[in-house]
Amino acid sequence: MKSVLEIVKATPKTNCKACGQISCMAFAVAVMSGKLDISACPYLVSQNTAEKEAQSTTMPDAETALLRELRGKIQGIDLASRASALGAEVVFLSTGTALKLPYLGTEILLSKDGIYAENHMELDPRDQILLYNYVFFASDEALSGDWVGLEAFPNSISKVVTLRRYTEEKLADAFDGRLHELMAILAGMSGVMLQECHADLCAQVSILPKVPVQVHFWNSSQEDGFTAQAKVLFDANAMRFLDIESLVFAAERMAEMCLQQIGLR
Repeated sequence: MKSVLEIVKATPKTNCKACGQISCMAFAVAVMSGKLDISACPYLVSQNTAEKEAQSTTMPDAETALLRELRGKIQGIDLASRASALGAEVVFLSTGTALKLPYLGTEILLSKDGIYAENHMELDPRDQILLYNYVFFASDEALSGDWVGLEAFPNSISKVVTLRRYTEEKLADAFDGRLHELMAILAGMSGVMLQECHADLCAQVSILPKVPVQVHFWNSSQEDGFTAQAKVLFDANAMRFLDIESLVFAAERMAEMCLQQIGLR
């Protein structure tokens, strides 16, 4: 969509304010000015999907360029000095200093040359971008122990929609009535089941040492007319350790890995 009018035409034109703007026109202007992501409108699912597919041929180049930029930036950082703040262990390789840390239940090695899994395979560029961002944020601050929804963070309107669509709704659709499978998968990511839980399942998963999330899951109930629901909560200090886009991506990667375990994506 290349103009404000094209975006307005794609909306339901009801001025429902679900996007946080006072009208569909205001929403379109905010998107064109870069203040909002188009996914902030919950009624543009098909259009968003089409745009994502249309951009798929250019995204790898963009990711490669960003990853190259981040690797250049990290060359000037003393990795060993940040290990404690990151919850990482310093290891010494033939190519130089690296950090060993857990990422979604598996140990990874992070160096200035690349990031590798236990099987020595290089991680997906998206994961590497996330992990290098984690290094740049390195903070000695402690987690708060208080859990909040993404909507509690500033400038999160469009990201809340993204988190719901690509993480919470996908988990809800895939694991309705399959709690034991979800429990086993999350446990494989070093997840811990929480005893005090007002949902059918509550688990805490450390995506990274300073980036834990909680997954609360409710099965559907035909008797009560409830559909399955999933809610992802973050530590109230989460943005001390990653920016909001990285937090959303981290949760999305967790969901993707859960779905892959049952043959879905």
